[in-house]
Amino acid sequence: MTTWARRNWGGLVSTFSLVADVIAVGLALVAAYYMRYRFGWFEGTPPNRFLFLAPVTVVFGIATVIGGLSLGMYSRFRTAGPVDRVARSAGMVTIGSLLAVAATFFIFTDRLEPVRNVMPIAWLLGIVFVTMGRSLLAMCLRLLAQRGIGVQRVLVVGAGAEGREVGGRLLQDPSHRYELIGFLDDFESQVSIGDLELPVLGTAAALSDLIAEHEIDKVVVAIPSLSHDDLLAILADAEASYADVWLLPDLFQLMVSPVVEGGVGGLPLIAVNEVRLRGLSRFAKRTLDLVVATIVLVLTSAPMLLIALIIKLDSKGPAFYVQTRVGRDGRPFPIVKFRTMISGADEYGQTWTVTNDPRQTRVGRLLRRYWIDELPQLLNVIRGDMSLVGPRPEQPDYVSRFRGEFSRYMVRHRERAGVTGWAQVNGMRGDSSIAERTRYDLYYVENWSLLFDLRILLRTLLIVMRGDAS
Repeated sequence: MTTWARRNWGGLVSTFSLVADVIAVGLALVAAYYMRYRFGWFEGTPPNRFLFLAPVTVVFGIATVIGGLSLGMYSRFRTAGPVDRVARSAGMVTIGSLLAVAATFFIFTDRLEPVRNVMPIAWLLGIVFVTMGRSLLAMCLRLLAQRGIGVQRVLVVGAGAEGREVGGRLLQDPSHRYELIGFLDDFESQVSIGDLELPVLGTAAALSDLIAEHEIDKVVVAIPSLSHDDLLAILADAEASYADVWLLPDLFQLMVSPVVEGGVGGLPLIAVNEVRLRGLSRFAKRTLDLVVATIVLVLTSAPMLLIALIIKLDSKGPAFYVQTRVGRDGRPFPIVKFRTMISGADEYGQTWTVTNDPRQTRVGRLLRRYWIDELPQLLNVIRGDMSLVGPRPEQPDYVSRFRGEFSRYMVRHRERAGVTGWAQVNGMRGDSSIAERTRYDLYYVENWSLLFDLRILLRTLLIVMRGDAS
């Protein structure tokens, strides 16, 4: 299984989990209907067909997913014990039941009586079916993990008592989600855990090279007394290689920082650099991208052909400009824009556009002012190279330079690049401070929400309407 597939495995599992939950509550409502009206267990006059309750079934499924989202059940699939699984299933199905009844009361008033009769049974069966579905999925994941599918490769920094404890918990984890590759330590050369002898692959200074060499997905820092400078160095190396970092906290950190739920074998761990855009959230963002980009592309296709013709008539050269940029996980891709500069502008040297740039054409200035030159990037969005909202992509040479100059710069490449972004709507465009732009990009990546994306898109629209995009 490739590194890319392992790091996106969580999103696929969360999607399967969502589908399983919807099927489970749908079956619960069907079973409740037949138990209430068709098996003769209760008195009452049934509706003619179950299809009479079909709209309520759809609402019940959607409302249950909303309940799951509110409880964080799709950010990463939980492989907790049976008691926790039942409790969470009960919570999400209860929210779904209440919302479904409320929707029936206000919208499907003619179905209120059968819903009132059926929903208590559907609520109970929903808890049972959702729990069974999630238990079955957890069992399937364990079987797949035993075959090496969806397993994350882990490197532990620190071979002392804390590191050995973390290593032991990783080896004994019943879900088999993690493969312990080895340890990093400045003093030890080998680690004994039970009857196993595990290698110390090097020192913390070699972290970046070892992440690449062993295709590491997660780094666990098991030295609670580590200095801030050393921790920042480890974090920078891991982020530059797109590996997650978990930190075994000391008592103070445990008091003031949120921990990873469940941790590893019950150990409390702090997720230092995990981004918010995971699991179903990534699916929701991608859905928004496809829907909006397709609609806008259809509506603007004729104007875009006219713009291309005007560019050709205004100056020599092609209507479109294609350039290599760096996207998610550091992968290069060809970005497409309307040409706004004279033909051969790259011969002036690789530099971003500045105010009153002499390389710009007359039409190009107008296109940049209203952000029209970015419209062809909707094709990049549909292809999956980019998102509507995200950090703006840079050229490979700039990325190589900036990753060494600015702390945590590579975190911005953990998500798809955007046509617009939080930095851009706050004036960080063209010849602006890279440090400031990076801070805005990191804030976006670490605080993402669907409402945040919609807010950025609305602000982008207002900027375009005012002609302040250049």
